[in-house]
Amino acid sequence: MQMYYKINFASTNEYYINIINEQIKQKNINIKIRKYDKFFILDINDDEERITTFFQNLEKSLPLSIYLKDAQFIEELDKDKEEIEFDNLKQNVSLPNNKIIELINTDLSIYDELIQKLNNKEIIEFKTLNGIKKFALPNKENRELLEKENEVNLFIANTNNLTSLLEVSTKDMYNLCSVERPLIKLKFNFLQNKEQQYSDISFINAKLPDDEQTFKFAMALKNKGIDFLIYSDFYVKQKDIKVSYFKDENIVISGDKAIFPTYDIQDKKVYNSSKELYDENGGVLKTIIKKENKRTENSLGVYFSYNSSESKISLNTPTKGLKDIIYVPNIENSISSCMEDIASIDENTARLVDNYKKKFPQYFEKELPSNTNGFVSILNFVAIMLGMKDYKEFESYALLSNLKSGLQVDMKIEKLNGKNFLDYRKIAHSIFSYKIADVENSLLAYSFYESLSEFIKTAVEEVNRDIKVRNIIFCGNMFSNSILLQKAEKELSKEFNFILSKKYTLDY
Repeated sequence: MQMYYKINFASTNEYYINIINEQIKQKNINIKIRKYDKFFILDINDDEERITTFFQNLEKSLPLSIYLKDAQFIEELDKDKEEIEFDNLKQNVSLPNNKIIELINTDLSIYDELIQKLNNKEIIEFKTLNGIKKFALPNKENRELLEKENEVNLFIANTNNLTSLLEVSTKDMYNLCSVERPLIKLKFNFLQNKEQQYSDISFINAKLPDDEQTFKFAMALKNKGIDFLIYSDFYVKQKDIKVSYFKDENIVISGDKAIFPTYDIQDKKVYNSSKELYDENGGVLKTIIKKENKRTENSLGVYFSYNSSESKISLNTPTKGLKDIIYVPNIENSISSCMEDIASIDENTARLVDNYKKKFPQYFEKELPSNTNGFVSILNFVAIMLGMKDYKEFESYALLSNLKSGLQVDMKIEKLNGKNFLDYRKIAHSIFSYKIADVENSLLAYSFYESLSEFIKTAVEEVNRDIKVRNIIFCGNMFSNSILLQKAEKELSKEFNFILSKKYTLDY
């Protein structure tokens, strides 16, 4: 019996195909897998009973994946689609379900000493397949020590109690359990992080175990009544991917694990990291334009990043290529310098600075982190002058607000040396004016992201009046912010082709 089963899969990596191939070998069924861009096909030729049994077993054993869309039987192969050769590259993904089940009866006593150290409030080093991580029981002191090493995440040992700690949607749980084992940003339930033992904001990136060592460690922890640990990467080969979603479509924000190495069918070469991919192709925006095959179309690209000193809005045309049209400035990380900049605009801004200093003198005594730039420097400055710690807390306030609309924050262009810059002074002046009038921080933070989306819309409309634009491309990790992404997409998708990369990351 000849049948074809099409599985839509947004990545050309072969780890999912390999899992299915293992099932094919075990069941000794006559199936050939054909690989294409964004899908693969099971070419089946066997008797009906064996096919039915195979799919019943496959349904039980096949893991979830962030790249898996859907699947269906098709009548015939599309001869116009070019089949892709197998590259045989190996990615670092989670154990398949049958291997996880085999670990259930493992002797876990080897972890007793480590767990005793954890119970003594010690920070332990733990070697995984991907490298060394540092783990601790959640408490503020341990968290602050781990933060000196790297970002602190949540290790989930017991999923049964996950919803008692965090708000978890069905989609979040799907992504957490996927074979790629990404980090998922989740919000704490009311009072569950009241001592800031997990995080200094109301969100944390959470992750399930992903290799034999961490699966066994998690089982040992669960047996001892420990559901969660906090951890930071100490020395790892690859950074875990961070994943979110928009309109039920998964977005890979950053990271390398489970994605790289990958064979790029367009460039006909292997890339070993997102940095290598983006550096060799001229940066994130230029790479995405190329990978989405938009170099021959008028496209406006918005690269807004918390990681980069080069956030900007750029225009791509077939004749001139990519041209930067609006830049985000890299300001001096000094409160006094920033306040002097604001005061220099006119008499009204100078008066505001004086009044602000009288009302909030304590904020003027603080220092800004010195090793930042771009949006992070701007938002660190604004956040600290609102009484917050940094830009992460500022964003957290925005995401917690549950507002539908905010106040108008001034987003203006300042022309310097022939270049257009987003005027951070007007942004800060606008927010500080509201703060003096006792407007809540959550509303101010929300209003910033909403107004930034309106700024993008205005910039697009102005360019489109002169040069008709077909595509709007968003990249950079700021677009993992649901307020910014939803507002901007809502305004622009009615008239333009809205593009977010589905295969590669939003940022380095």
